[in-house]
Amino acid sequence: MTTALTPGVPRTVAAGVVRLVAPNPGLMTGPGTNTYILGDADKLVIDPGPAIPAHIDAICEAAGTAIRRILVTHTHPDHSPAARQLAARTGALLLGQAAPAGRHQDQSFVPHRTLADGETLDVDDSSLKVLHTPGHASNHLCYLRESDGLLFTGDHVINGSTVVIDPPDGNMSDYLASLARLRKLPLVTIAPGHGELLQQNRTTCSTGSSRTAASARRKSSRRCGGIRT
Repeated sequence: MTTALTPGVPRTVAAGVVRLVAPNPGLMTGPGTNTYILGDADKLVIDPGPAIPAHIDAICEAAGTAIRRILVTHTHPDHSPAARQLAARTGALLLGQAAPAGRHQDQSFVPHRTLADGETLDVDDSSLKVLHTPGHASNHLCYLRESDGLLFTGDHVINGSTVVIDPPDGNMSDYLASLARLRKLPLVTIAPGHGELLQQNRTTCSTGSSRTAASARRKSSRRCGGIRT
């Protein structure tokens, strides 16, 4: 049975935004990693996911036209490994931040350009604002579409579980500070790296932060929630 989160089935989730779920469901990834395709003529991809050939094929098919840019939110192995192969296939630019040292990092991701906090990227008639949101990962970025308050959160906010904070690269203080920053933004909808869209309200991020902090205390500040992403 096909559902809204069936892997390999493209679904329009907002104006000019198609979501494609990667075929990597599991305890650590939920239904699978969400790949987002934005734009009309010149496509932009956020989080191409794991390097699964069928998923890369599906991204190209769903895009339909030239993919010009590939953005990643962070370099964990369920979010960025397909980026290099997709770029080689399409000639797209890789944008994001390089992988830090340590375990669970995709060292194959080498951006053509490193994105900086606060810069903007033009996408059709709108723009994506780059937000550095360390905590889950030190190089984690979120992307805010300023025209309608749609925030692509990667693993900073997910739907279906709390977020893993795994030291030393993960940092609880940084994570909570990044959540506090997001609560001040004019958000309308959250497009997470896993699970369905979330409609933003005053409690969405604050509830997540309190659950994450409580879980971290129970896990001796090493891990929170049941999904490592």
